[in-house]
Amino acid sequence: MKKQIVMGRLALLVLFGTSTNTVTQAGSAEEAKEDRTEIIFAGDGDDRLACDTTLRKMPDGSWAMIMLCFGHTEPLPANRIGISRSNDEGRTWSEVVPIDLGVKTKDLKRALVPSELMVNGDRCTLVVSTHNGGFGDWKTFFTHSDDSGQSWSGLVPAPGRTAERTFIRNRIVTRDGRLMMPYQYYMRTDVKARAISKGRMFHTPRNPRNGVIISEDGGMTWAVYGDIRLSKDDNYHGWAENNIVELADGKIAMIIRADGLGGVLYYAESNDGGITWPKLAQKTDIPNPGSKATLYSLGGDSVALLHNPNPKHRSPLSLWVSHDGLKTWPYRRVLVAESIDKGGRLNYPDGFVSADGKFLHFAFDDNRHQAVYYGARLPDSKGTVK
Repeated sequence: MKKQIVMGRLALLVLFGTSTNTVTQAGSAEEAKEDRTEIIFAGDGDDRLACDTTLRKMPDGSWAMIMLCFGHTEPLPANRIGISRSNDEGRTWSEVVPIDLGVKTKDLKRALVPSELMVNGDRCTLVVSTHNGGFGDWKTFFTHSDDSGQSWSGLVPAPGRTAERTFIRNRIVTRDGRLMMPYQYYMRTDVKARAISKGRMFHTPRNPRNGVIISEDGGMTWAVYGDIRLSKDDNYHGWAENNIVELADGKIAMIIRADGLGGVLYYAESNDGGITWPKLAQKTDIPNPGSKATLYSLGGDSVALLHNPNPKHRSPLSLWVSHDGLKTWPYRRVLVAESIDKGGRLNYPDGFVSADGKFLHFAFDDNRHQAVYYGARLPDSKGTVK
């Protein structure tokens, strides 16, 4: 039986200490009543995991949600990639089925993890990582599909240093036609694993570096740029998940999750289209508890942000909109106030803006055992319904 999703309050969002000079506006009743949501996957038993959900519109017009699944948690050797499809724009969803890519058929103890599904014309590219179940021997690959994800090519190593100890995230297409994806690369993982629970061993990733990979030939070849640090501490451990967006003046803006570094998102930008980046990212005043946040271009300097605006917990899940290139956020609306589980977390929102610009369609995981579709009505440039 499907459990109830706790929708956003139509009330003023508490700012959790942010020092922004914008005016926070209450979630609009007109917008909220146009939102829609559906449970894609409700996990239970040994294979209840739902994690790192990503929603994309495929070349054939269907929607596909990929996620990390199988096993009761992560990381585990049992982890693998699952996919669910909708042919009616999110109203109904198929059963989640595994994508094997030849990895599990060779070694059932090899964990298989998705981090991005890029749709570029008629070709889909899935970015996947494999590891020993605890991030030891961590490799990253590309695989391609020319039939909307019905079949996939053999695994090809990600470019340059990103072939090891790397997650690659959201794809953008720049105004000059280049493909660009942000990466988080770790200088090393601890050789000796540590126990994180009974029977679970973990090789701690250290010293994350952030940047982008860029293709000028439609994804045939890629170049690696950037070496952005969050901390000068070479032993720093944190999941530096990042997201990018192109602004009106051609700058590439990057936000970065920064675990244990003040309860806020970090920021870096490139003034030359992603080629050069600062050595250190800077703190923002956007509250974040250490969770993935995602950016969506709404045209020009208008940008939507999906995130948890709370320095201590992954709730609520909110939609913020900026009209000045991430400087201020005058529109703030709680989409999901709290988890279906008391004290649970709302994680990994990722999706796309509808072709007409009216909706942000995305998936998120509710406390690691539900995958949820959400269609959020977007405001216009004045903060009202389009």
